Amino acid sequence: MTWKTAFLFMVLATLVVILVGWLTSIGILPISQMINYSDAGLRFIRVWILLAIAIGLIVPTITFVIWFKYPEICKIFGLYLLVLIIQIVTEQIVSKVWFPSLVVVIGTLYTAFRVWQLWHEQQFIKSTDFVVERGNFRIISNVLWLLLLFWSSNLIMLLTLSWPSIL
Repeated sequence: MTWKTAFLFMVLATLVVILVGWLTSIGILPISQMINYSDAGLRFIRVWILLAIAIGLIVPTITFVIWFKYPEICKIFGLYLLVLIIQIVTEQIVSKVWFPSLVVVIGTLYTAFRVWQLWHEQQFIKSTDFVVERGNFRIISNVLWLLLLFWSSNLIMLLTLSWPSIL
């Protein structure tokens, strides 16, 4: 993955969110402007957000810092963290300026991209010769698999819990 790919995705995702927001605000798309979780759904989301912080943000940040001297690893986790931070900032701004349910659209777009990104990077590290010891390679691969599993689960959660709460 390149910086250009990540930047292009973020621009396209922003345009899609603007289009969905505009079409929703003029009544063309049947999306609620509020997220209507049940009490149980809301409790689940609170726990899920804590998991997302622990697994999706803290683990890759630690990996990035520990293996900072390896350019390939730095690029993989640097791009991952950049896209994640842009997603978080976008969600915060859009939910305050426009309407909260756009967070579900943003989350879905970025999570789908992240799953593709992690799968792509996992395939990349398997097909290249990393300049790290074999044990470190396994750790990096395991971190990528953990992230891939978590964000795939997040995508399923978005489709089964979040989307029904705004449609």
